[in-house]
Amino acid sequence: MSTSNTPAAPANIVHEAIDERQYVRTRMNARVRLAGAGREPLEADLADISLGGIGLLHEAPLTIGALYDASIQLRLNQVDLAIEGKVRIVSQRGKEVGAQFVDLDAQKRDILRYLISAYLSGEVADINGLFNVMQRENYIKARKHQQARARTPGERLRAIAGTALYTAAGLAALGFVGYKGYLLFFRIPALQATVASNAQVISMPDNGYVKYLLPADATEVRTGQPLANISTQLATSFTSPADMKALADLAPGDLQALLGRASVETVINSPCDCQVWYPSQPLDGYGYKAAPMMHLLPKGEAMFVRANVPFDKLADVSRVRSVNMQVFGLDQHFSGKVVDARSDELNHNLALTIQPDSPLPAAAYQKAVAVDLYLGLPFGSGN
Repeated sequence: MSTSNTPAAPANIVHEAIDERQYVRTRMNARVRLAGAGREPLEADLADISLGGIGLLHEAPLTIGALYDASIQLRLNQVDLAIEGKVRIVSQRGKEVGAQFVDLDAQKRDILRYLISAYLSGEVADINGLFNVMQRENYIKARKHQQARARTPGERLRAIAGTALYTAAGLAALGFVGYKGYLLFFRIPALQATVASNAQVISMPDNGYVKYLLPADATEVRTGQPLANISTQLATSFTSPADMKALADLAPGDLQALLGRASVETVINSPCDCQVWYPSQPLDGYGYKAAPMMHLLPKGEAMFVRANVPFDKLADVSRVRSVNMQVFGLDQHFSGKVVDARSDELNHNLALTIQPDSPLPAAAYQKAVAVDLYLGLPFGSGN
């Protein structure tokens, strides 16, 4: 018998898992007889077998690289089957010996492949092989579990931080989706909104020249105070023979006035004690009929917001729980309540009157407003 001194395997050698090998291996209840030129025949138990080689259980050391004629003796349902082949010893760890097939012909490989498939599927198995097939996956998992090592404190900290980060990201995404859903079902944004007041609008009575009589820095006026001087020409038309006869009987001065050659001077006075707001820069010059000159805002009356929403939201107006408003140019947000709802025939939508909870500054008049109406639950009062 050949002997060799092989160094002991290190304790930290990691064995490859069964499902990670080049060839699928399975355990069979068989004996292997090895014979070589100039060597005493020996027998060993078969540990496992694959298309690439066999694993043996043999106590005595064997020579690495030695060639043997192997005869694998299988007992299958009272039938003895022998597979002959040549093997080379490639490793030995204690009593575990690894041998590789050398020049295994195609016919024997097909027989061996069928036997391995039959054992793996459970079609052919003795009591030991049956337990091996049933527990094969558990065996692999147990080996993999044995190779696991404990995590270091740094790795545990990174794992906790990563879990917390993904959890926070998931909760943030869930909160964002919930918030968007809330805005979709419980918020009505206004189509357009402006700050308004019960103001008196002073407009041009006719085409003509206007001269503003208020100082440039004036913001308030008193009742009866002159606001502007309007100069227009008298407009006259003749549509019948009676008009022509009356024209012939007029004195020259009256005729000149009728033909539009005389101008009419008009002074517009303030009807109230009000604040003055100009829709455009007050410049003296020519103005057109109905052009707004100034707005007079009554003192002591709070301004409000006019907002337009789609007409189909009329049924939801009674459910409005709160109103959030932000005037363009102001950082402050204002709350309020809906006090009136009317049909806007011009824009074909619903016009709401919103009274702010706190007074709006005079500088906010006629400015655009972002308005959001928040609804309560359908079965709630909405207040």
